[in-house]
Amino acid sequence: MGQQNFTVPAELILAGVTSQSELQLPLFGVFLIIYLVTVLGNLGMVILTKLDSHLQTPMYFFIRHLAFIDLGNSTVIYPKMMVSFIVDQNTISYCACATQMAFFLFFIISELFLLSAMAYDRYVAICNPLLYNVIMSQKLCLVLVGIPYVYSTFQSVLITTMAYDRYVAICKPLLYVVIMGEKVRWVLVITPYLYNEFPSSYMAPENSTWVTEFILTGVSDKPELQVPLFLVFLVIYGLTVAGNVGIITLTSIDSRLQTPMYFFLRHLAIINLGDSTVIAPKMLVNFLVKKKTTSYYECATQLGGFLVFIVAEIFMLAVMAYDRYVAICNPLMYMVVVSQRICFLLVALTYLYSFSTALVVSSCVFSMSYCSSNVINHFYCDNVPLLALSCSNTYFPETVVFISAAMNLFFSMTIVLISYFNIVLSILRIRSSEGRKKAFSTCASHMTAVTVFYGTLLFMYLQPQTNHSLDTDKMASVFYTLVIPMLNPMIYSLRNKDVKAALKRCMTNSCYSFKPMKF
Repeated sequence: MGQQNFTVPAELILAGVTSQSELQLPLFGVFLIIYLVTVLGNLGMVILTKLDSHLQTPMYFFIRHLAFIDLGNSTVIYPKMMVSFIVDQNTISYCACATQMAFFLFFIISELFLLSAMAYDRYVAICNPLLYNVIMSQKLCLVLVGIPYVYSTFQSVLITTMAYDRYVAICKPLLYVVIMGEKVRWVLVITPYLYNEFPSSYMAPENSTWVTEFILTGVSDKPELQVPLFLVFLVIYGLTVAGNVGIITLTSIDSRLQTPMYFFLRHLAIINLGDSTVIAPKMLVNFLVKKKTTSYYECATQLGGFLVFIVAEIFMLAVMAYDRYVAICNPLMYMVVVSQRICFLLVALTYLYSFSTALVVSSCVFSMSYCSSNVINHFYCDNVPLLALSCSNTYFPETVVFISAAMNLFFSMTIVLISYFNIVLSILRIRSSEGRKKAFSTCASHMTAVTVFYGTLLFMYLQPQTNHSLDTDKMASVFYTLVIPMLNPMIYSLRNKDVKAALKRCMTNSCYSFKPMKF
């Protein structure tokens, strides 16, 4: 494709509600009244719910924030819209358009999730009225409001940043590398896809051979190490399956392990088992065959499955940290705060979010063009080595991968660190050494698992760029995809008296003290 000329607009023209000139003034009057009613109504609601002592309840707290969001959303749109009714040329500057889009996304996404929080508030008020003020505490209300604001901020920045990237790539292809420097690309924003034509640098090269299968290099390319490595990883995978299936079985059938902690532990074992099963079987086969190939769709499926389980593990560990925080810092209300429904909700949200993240990220990675080179420098299909093979521009999927990984680590680690900070403070307030030891023992296993898992991820992502290599990533990946799923059952069984006692009961008596799982 030959080089094309692009005209870069300094401003954009908004078509408005209608182009009929005779309707402009009547529509101006109508929308002015709508906007004034919106401002007065929502501003009045914010003031009343803030000042009136009788309205200091969770329900009106959420209403106040909904009014604030509605006021902000309408203020982003209406003033510019009403000006356009009374001027001849309805233009908007480049920066104003970007700002309007960013704030619109912020308020509309916040409203979506705040309405969900309000629905949960009404559910607790009607279905569990006696414990309403305990469950819907001030801290929980602040969390339920804070999360939508933080999440909507990330979403608006992500979408508008990617939109600006498309604008620069399409309208200023020759200056793309200069303009989208590392300091600029995370700040500037604009509406997406202003033109339908892409510069040739964003398309796959012509006369290319399209990839239908990939070749995995594996852990090592030395022939003499293939059989010994096969035996080592076969033992690791065997121990992983036996340990995690054992944890799942024990926490399902033993009546003394029907608590929230073991409910979350069971799902962590399911995740560890799934994570290793997505990777290990194909890896073991490749040790014994000469042609280590995987089909295009098999590779996509493996990446999707891996992302589901690794993201689920990140947030399951955060959920377990919150469970330990409630158990130690608020033991009398533990079974109320971490009720069966809350447990199911936390686990379901974890799986739902991990599935949606895997779908988005894997779709972005496999939307790229792969041609000619098909050798993946890894032992499974991971996003970074895959994107290194793409023959089209990979900035968009790289941005999605980076922001997704950063958000997941930031939020999960924040929950873990805050939980354990409060746990440590609570333990230090306990006067007796026996009480401190007992409190610490309830979270020691989880602390060990969290340290090993997050330590590996931080080593992988925070190492200096000069020392970073795909071979280093492979070694770290071996640890958190195969070794950690093997270690977790050992950590939770060897350091846990309840699990060891349940295992003894299971081995000595197949009927006594066992019943179907509650949690």
